[in-house]
Amino acid sequence: MSQDAIDRFLEYLRADKDRLLLVGGMPLGELVAYAASLGFDFTAEELKARQALVHLVEGT
Repeated sequence: MSQDAIDRFLEYLRADKDRLLLVGGMPLGELVAYAASLGFDFTAEELKARQALVHLVEGT
């Protein structure tokens, strides 16, 4: 499931500050490709939908 992959990718990034810095300025397509190279399978559309949901829930 793609949402599980997104959750696991976020956990992977949070485990190392340098990883977060690496992806901080990446364009969306490059970020998804980087995640895929590490074995995390989700699309840019799924990631954008997840981001929209977070903004909706948090009211930001």
